[in-house]
Amino acid sequence: MDSQNIIQPKRSTILHIRSKDATQLTNNYNTHFDVNLTNAINISETEEVHISIMSAEIPYSFYNVSTELENNKLVYDDTNTLTFTSQDYDIDELVAFFEADTNFKAIFDTTYNTQTNKISFKNKTGVTHKINLSLSNVNKEIGFSETDTDRTITAGSTLTSDFVCNLSTVHSIFIKSSLSTANVLSTRAGNSTTLQKISVDVNSLGIIYMNSGDFRQVTVSQVSVIDHISFSITDQNNRLLQLNNVNYEFSILFEIYPKYNQINNNARNIISNRRNVNVPTQPQNIVRLPNNLVVDEVDGSHPIEGKSEIKHKSDRIILDNLLDIVDNQ
Repeated sequence: MDSQNIIQPKRSTILHIRSKDATQLTNNYNTHFDVNLTNAINISETEEVHISIMSAEIPYSFYNVSTELENNKLVYDDTNTLTFTSQDYDIDELVAFFEADTNFKAIFDTTYNTQTNKISFKNKTGVTHKINLSLSNVNKEIGFSETDTDRTITAGSTLTSDFVCNLSTVHSIFIKSSLSTANVLSTRAGNSTTLQKISVDVNSLGIIYMNSGDFRQVTVSQVSVIDHISFSITDQNNRLLQLNNVNYEFSILFEIYPKYNQINNNARNIISNRRNVNVPTQPQNIVRLPNNLVVDEVDGSHPIEGKSEIKHKSDRIILDNLLDIVDNQ
């Protein structure tokens, strides 16, 4: 594409955020906070702001099993609850926790198969017992479905998990904001407030960086002024991350662009086999389409619209022909 046709930002602002400087909105969670800008970012009616995360450095200080992630309870025999301490677990530590609980150990022997990555519970009593998976929330971690039904284990029988145990509980981190957006969607809630998704590619106690493999998302907003922003940092299930008071940083780029307008007040420079509109006398580059439709090569595409220039022009031609039909009726 000709560099002359690339739309450049009119101005830009970089905001560096340190969690230790922010005002917490949820007690004991530094991942939910407010930022007030001393110098507001103003956007006129003819402009829009493009927002992107430039960098992020977030310590992996959250636990893989915790109250905050809602994945630390196993209910058995309808009324008994085994609650796991909020901490990091590997599979051996998880099995050891089952075995260390006196009440649970009196009923079940818990074992782990390293070849299948599955846990088994053997009922070692002379009566039937039950694992209430419908009331538990540690199901995925021990190899069952999140919405599984209760399982009855008769005397001397063994229940083995249906799927592999999964202790990689936080797959990705989402940085979200209170800024209204025009181009971001999610499968959870339709229009999304997510500014950036960051892959978790280190183990516990490391630093999670926004790296070259993370797609840089550009969020479009048409607010008139930005002077106050609320942020939240969540896991893939929209739960606030509990970083245990460990601080982190990230940086945001705000770029101000002229607002894209599909309605061009000048001559539309379109020629069809049924309709003629004023065409500039200045020579144009021509693209020929089926049925003798001709469109000039003037670049009117939106820089992030997700639609190619030729597709955009084709849509305009189709609309013109529909207008012709209406005019001739």
